[in-house]
Amino acid sequence: MLRRVTSLTVPFSIALSTCVAWGQPIPVNSAKPVLPQVKPNNFEANQPVAEDNKIVIPVPLSADSQRSALANIDKHVASQVDDLTEKLKTILPDELTILTKTSGWKTEDQQALVGALRAGDRTAVYEAWVKGNPQDTAGAELAARQTDVKSILARLGQDAEKNKAAMKQNVGEFDAALSKIAGATPAVTDLAAPMKTLKTWVEARKLIDSATPGKGPVAKLPNGGDVTMIMDPTLPVGTAIVLNDQTMLIGNEGGNRTLSIVKGNAAEALGLPIVTGTPLPVLEGEEVLDGVLIINPASTKATINYAINGNQYTAEPGTKQRLAASNKAWKIDFDRGQTFGPTSYSLAPGSYHFRPTDRGWQLFRLKFEVTLDNALNNQEFNFIFQGDDLAIPAGGARTLVSDYPVVVKFDRGNGSNFVSKSTPLTIGNLQIGVNATDNMWDLFPTNENRREVSKLKPFNVDGQRKP
Repeated sequence: MLRRVTSLTVPFSIALSTCVAWGQPIPVNSAKPVLPQVKPNNFEANQPVAEDNKIVIPVPLSADSQRSALANIDKHVASQVDDLTEKLKTILPDELTILTKTSGWKTEDQQALVGALRAGDRTAVYEAWVKGNPQDTAGAELAARQTDVKSILARLGQDAEKNKAAMKQNVGEFDAALSKIAGATPAVTDLAAPMKTLKTWVEARKLIDSATPGKGPVAKLPNGGDVTMIMDPTLPVGTAIVLNDQTMLIGNEGGNRTLSIVKGNAAEALGLPIVTGTPLPVLEGEEVLDGVLIINPASTKATINYAINGNQYTAEPGTKQRLAASNKAWKIDFDRGQTFGPTSYSLAPGSYHFRPTDRGWQLFRLKFEVTLDNALNNQEFNFIFQGDDLAIPAGGARTLVSDYPVVVKFDRGNGSNFVSKSTPLTIGNLQIGVNATDNMWDLFPTNENRREVSKLKPFNVDGQRKP
């Protein structure tokens, strides 16, 4: 801490005064941030004029969007069932082909088999076959299972129109029935891909149908871990509809993408640069834009005694003293330590810090130069710096130079979380990214100017996590 003392050799600690009196220390971090003056256009006075930083704001599932999504899914499901039906016709034997295997049977046994096949009755097919040829139980079992596959597929076609709630169960039964004939019918493996697609659409339908319209959050993306995301190729990229706290519908339009259901971070899936590091803290106090700022860095680990215009102060490690802009000159006197003796400087407006040298303590002028790195972001980043409205293009960077600690003010992504952040850096990079803890824009100090590699695995264009 800083305080005025009666002797340079008496250290002490006391809270700083908040008045701006000549010769008194002015606290740097004790008041609320003061927003810059703005042009008298359509903005309220004392409000920032920087553009909002766009972040995909998810909307709650409305009744209309739910109906639209379900109708679209039903259309796709019906089309997929039709495609499976056509593919199955080329794989499974038809009635005439089956009858060629009943040569030598009694007429009444053949007729019983035909009736069972047309009824789609698996048990009746098995019994008719065994009666017609008691020695061929394997053939009877295969015919019965093939009949079961056709019967369930026919039921799926009916459910797609009249009993959609039963689709998920019937798709599961159909998949199980296919697996039972796969050994004797190798061509069934050709249905694996369309079956996977059908199951995904049906699962998506269940998730959307079970959601309650209007109950999702509207201010931020779900966080607190991975959520279920339905990557819908029929919705524009950037669409984000909240189904519930654990499920979202994400637009994935473009190319030959198919619908998929994945687990992951919602912001990441939307193409936002997720960062898992520690962001800059929010500025405490007001921004320094004029006058003199004297800093005793924490790294000195030493208490420094000095006098300003004859008034004596003690600065603990990690403290700052602001001298207000004044028509009168500011003069600092301090002892350099050991036998180096006292020294004196006139202080022009700007920032200064104490530093040990081979000639004792010295006071150096500071220049702050910080680069905002937007290289991993696919959109423009808007902010305010020293009252100016600035922007960094997608994939770009901008260096800020100041005589005082750099303070960046920006909207975190929803038009209401406007923050001021101050960097302790004099030279360095700040990465622009989405904070993984709340999915909002933030600034992150980089490690030796190297961008942090997110611990979250990115998605590829099909919405699947990369290995």
